[in-house]
Amino acid sequence: MPPTYTLYTPEASFRAFATLIAAEYNAIAVDVVTDVTAEDAKSPVGKLPVLETPSGEKIFSCYAAARFIAGLRRDTGLTGNSPVEEASVDAWMDFAAQELELPACAWFYPVAGYMPFNKTSYEKAKMDLAKALQVLNEHLNCKTYLVGNQITLADIVVASTLLYPFKLVADPSYLKPFGSVLKWFTNCVSQEEFQQIVGQVTMCQKEIMAPGQL
Repeated sequence: MPPTYTLYTPEASFRAFATLIAAEYNAIAVDVVTDVTAEDAKSPVGKLPVLETPSGEKIFSCYAAARFIAGLRRDTGLTGNSPVEEASVDAWMDFAAQELELPACAWFYPVAGYMPFNKTSYEKAKMDLAKALQVLNEHLNCKTYLVGNQITLADIVVASTLLYPFKLVADPSYLKPFGSVLKWFTNCVSQEEFQQIVGQVTMCQKEIMAPGQL
């Protein structure tokens, strides 16, 4: 019987998606435990998600956990098929963490009830996310995937980071300038491995407003 990994994570957290989607591509069993605190999961840094290996080691950081699961099989190419591709995958994961995650969360967190609405933060988040999407759009012109000729962890991480904004708040008028991003995102989330984790993704048609925004 193959070894089973355990991911301790808040329910429906986008930070867990990349690890779980990578596990689908690599056919690796991962049990998900959501009714748990960081303390219960013995997180080394007091935060979730945490991935526990079959031998009991704990891997914290959503990106580290995703890299680990993606790297368990080399034949699927999730981490890249050359040293340059491997570096490029890491670079796009860094881009997601540094350029996408903060504005994405600042925009959709008030809608999800995770933080109060702030007009200044809202306007800055929309502007900063648009700048990052423009970079992404230019890179994806005439490309199907972020790195190489197949899906990699770069696509999985970036698409996971954009999932909730694209479902909840980024309406067609906002995404209109980013046609290449939209085509790439639709291709990613239509794949069976994505849908096993996030279901069928319905794109935002009208921006959902946060309490206090109206």
